[in-house]
Amino acid sequence: MSNQAVVRAPIPDAAPTAPKLSLILTSGPQKGLRVECHRIVSLMGSREGCKVHVPDPRVSPAHVALVNDGTKITAIDLVTQSGTRLNGLPLEYEQLNSGDVLEIASWQFEVRIEREPNYTRADEHAMDLDPAPHTVAFHHVQSGRLLQPNRDICIVGRRPGCDIHVDDHRVSRAHALLITYFDRPAIVDLLTSNGTIVNHEPVAFRLLKDEDSIQCGDAEFRVHFGGTAVAPKTPSNGDVKKPTPPKNGEDADEGTCDMIDIAATEGSQRWRIAESVKKVARR
Repeated sequence: MSNQAVVRAPIPDAAPTAPKLSLILTSGPQKGLRVECHRIVSLMGSREGCKVHVPDPRVSPAHVALVNDGTKITAIDLVTQSGTRLNGLPLEYEQLNSGDVLEIASWQFEVRIEREPNYTRADEHAMDLDPAPHTVAFHHVQSGRLLQPNRDICIVGRRPGCDIHVDDHRVSRAHALLITYFDRPAIVDLLTSNGTIVNHEPVAFRLLKDEDSIQCGDAEFRVHFGGTAVAPKTPSNGDVKKPTPPKNGEDADEGTCDMIDIAATEGSQRWRIAESVKKVARR
């Protein structure tokens, strides 16, 4: 990508059948302000363009993502230095419930979630037209690795601790999210300067299809649905590596490492490496 501004359509609103999320500011300036979060992914952070713009030096540009997958809403901290708290406890990845309290720096937000139990026109939504794939994997073209997520939301970025760590200065610290929406895989750009590219087009949100190409900086991934290459539960070849914490702030590098670092958390890896990489690469 050049230095020109990346042009992309906004993240779309969630389907009418999806739960409705709003946040009520309970501390800080504009206390009592209610923010309606209608989109599939709503961002909280200090970067202009975030749905909830928090102008505080302790808040990361993209700090928290609120993901509406059509049936529930999940909050994920984007591997930030100052962290996020949910109901007084450190947040990493949690489903939200009405009445929960999100805290970023000194800002507190009460969560309100409403549902439409009597809505019966779910067939209007395009998501119902295509069957969901049984498995989804991402083939990293440069290294030949095949990555298979074992949770619904995964972070791609330059910051150590991301589910896919891409050591590239053109990749933002928290660059993109891999999510599921109505059981379909999708990718979301986190308002990055250089963009997330799907099939040579910058996107804010894109439902993924088999054989799609995803590019973040110089890293390229190929999407594979179904597939016969299934990852072992416990790798035996030492390919899973735990990231080294940054030494001098969140921009610190990990030193010498593979471009892709498959992060481990409390002894349980977030990503699994499929055994039959060569077979998948020939598809």
